[in-house]
Amino acid sequence: MRITVLISRIRCLILGAVFLLLYVGIVHCQNTDFNDFKQRKQQEWATYKDAKQKELADYRKQLNKEYADRMSMQWTSRHVSAAVPVPSRPEPPKPVVKTNSVPTPTRSLSVKDFVSTGTYEMPQPVQPIAHPYNEATASYMFTFHNTPCKIHLHRDMGFTLSDISEKTVAEAWKTMSQSGFDVTAYDCLGYREQLDLNDWGYVELTKTLSQHFCGEESNEAVLMQAYLLAQSGYKVRLARTDIKLVLLIPFVNEIYGYPYFSFDNEKYYLLDEKKDGGSYYIFNEKFEGEQTASLTLRKEPRFFDEHASTRTFVSRHYQDVSVVVSTNQNLIDFYNSYPITNDWGEYVHASLSRKVKRALYPMLKRKIKDLSELEVANVLLDFVQTAFEYQTDQIQFGYERPLFGDELFYYPYSDCEDRSILFSILVRDLLGLDVVMLNYPGHLATAVKFSEEVPGYYFMVKGEKYVVCDPTYIGASAGDCMPQFVGTCAVIVEIGD
Repeated sequence: MRITVLISRIRCLILGAVFLLLYVGIVHCQNTDFNDFKQRKQQEWATYKDAKQKELADYRKQLNKEYADRMSMQWTSRHVSAAVPVPSRPEPPKPVVKTNSVPTPTRSLSVKDFVSTGTYEMPQPVQPIAHPYNEATASYMFTFHNTPCKIHLHRDMGFTLSDISEKTVAEAWKTMSQSGFDVTAYDCLGYREQLDLNDWGYVELTKTLSQHFCGEESNEAVLMQAYLLAQSGYKVRLARTDIKLVLLIPFVNEIYGYPYFSFDNEKYYLLDEKKDGGSYYIFNEKFEGEQTASLTLRKEPRFFDEHASTRTFVSRHYQDVSVVVSTNQNLIDFYNSYPITNDWGEYVHASLSRKVKRALYPMLKRKIKDLSELEVANVLLDFVQTAFEYQTDQIQFGYERPLFGDELFYYPYSDCEDRSILFSILVRDLLGLDVVMLNYPGHLATAVKFSEEVPGYYFMVKGEKYVVCDPTYIGASAGDCMPQFVGTCAVIVEIGD
């Protein structure tokens, strides 16, 4: 009996082992089949990706060949238009101080015109740029506003222009299209995103790289920058004298102080050439998919933080509204390179840097907690009116120059448009209210769309009430308007989102 049971158990064990071996074999076959399938699909994807990248690269090479073929033809002689000077603003030498305590009437003021800040999409390459390089390949190092950058660019990609005739420039363009400069453009676009650069920042980045690689003020640097911008989707044109190659770039904004050429109702600015008059030979041909640049600045560029001098700002009537601020010198230098435009909304959209906000906003938020909108506006007005020293641009800089928000905390003085820009930023950030700017002859003020009823002078904008708030009318509250502008029609500058 025991032998029978033992034999039965042995049979079970044998059958179990057989089934286990069969199962393991099946699983092994399945795993082998899956791994083979996985490897096959990975290979198919790699093959497809390589083919797609080659297709994109070939397409871009063909575009550049056709472009260079047109470039080799005779360029057209054109006379450059003189730079549009920065409009003078005959501001008073001192801000107006409110001296009377008579209640301000609630009254609608007249509008002369409306100006809006439009929406804008950054240029993109006509087709994605193929990126076949190995990350381990050699890289080219340079700094942009003291911020380290690493670009895939080899010294053996350097080129020399024997002259700047049409054919020589065209051949150099073809050489760049076949030498890996598209990958360089890919990396530049990566830094555009990584550093939160706007179009002006990207123009400056490509200029810095090109001059560092080819030599400052060299014709090769101009051509390299033009190539990188064109591959990145930017509208550019080339011009030359007998000895000098120059880059022409249009912007959607009006820019002061730079000579320009007009093509198809667009101004193409000579950003590196300040002289007025004279003739140039122009290559005025479109690159596929090109788009016009803008001065719109929606994000703070992420430059390395280099501390500027520390300054203290104290409100006259609210002594607890006091702050110590140090700005980023690299950001200040970037703003200092910025073209001057009358698009006031662009300065407001730039807002304040994270560094200044970290110093300023916690203090202001503590002060305005539990206050009404009107009370908050008056606190902010007094801070901007009294914590900053006033002086005209002509005295401080020798020319008219609006300041970005951070620059008020850097330069010793500010004027009416600077204060209006800063006040608009503070109201938008801390109150979440919509703001318009009031452009008078020789003066810039603001108006706020309160969600509560606020007495005083106001403007109607698209059926909504905007109450006057003037950061240069010292001692004035929300609703007060400088007496000399009560009867003056204002141009309403809408900021938008």
